[in-house]
Amino acid sequence: MQSFRRPHVQKYRQLLVILVATFAVSPFLKAGLGSILSALLLLYIITLIIRSFALPRFLVAVYVLIAISAFGIEVSVSLGWLFSLNQAFAVIPLAIFAIYLGGAAYWIGQDIFKAHRVTLDVVRGGISVYLLIGYFWALLYGMVSALNAGAFSQPLLLQSSYIKAFYFSFTTLTTLGYGDILPKSETALVLTNLEAIVGQMYSTVFIAILVGGYLSKQIRAQ
Repeated sequence: MQSFRRPHVQKYRQLLVILVATFAVSPFLKAGLGSILSALLLLYIITLIIRSFALPRFLVAVYVLIAISAFGIEVSVSLGWLFSLNQAFAVIPLAIFAIYLGGAAYWIGQDIFKAHRVTLDVVRGGISVYLLIGYFWALLYGMVSALNAGAFSQPLLLQSSYIKAFYFSFTTLTTLGYGDILPKSETALVLTNLEAIVGQMYSTVFIAILVGGYLSKQIRAQ
């Protein structure tokens, strides 16, 4: 993907708002209409990200179509329309959403790390990347839990709700420490270790960029 095409300073504001809003309302999005709204919010996040990149219209249309297809599968599984294939089909939309969000975290990170000066929008972008990392790993945990019910001490996807997957992911990302949900399978253990490492490394690098940008501004002002 190429760099963002919008030169104005507010290009990350809408993304950050919708990421925070999605996390805030996730406890209330359970079963039925709630699960559909949850998937719709993820679809909106992905569409917003796709439209932000400088891509040919054809590729934008293809990427959006793939995301909409994943949304359709997610809704079908949530409503029980694909009951006999629930386990296999439940992983497909999670995998597609994870690829989109993980890719977005990488490319936005590249964009803000190459910024010539630290602005409020760079800070918004940095926070957005941190949240995207948490969402990305939450979807990975959801996939692992869907394929192996014993991968964690508790199921992470209940009534098509992502709240426990979000909770476990951000608990790991922030190295807060576990209390109720623990990784049990080897895959789950490796994923949790990787998320904790990425979370610490990203926080360190991002803070260094902010401090470096501030000190550079101070030096130029003298």
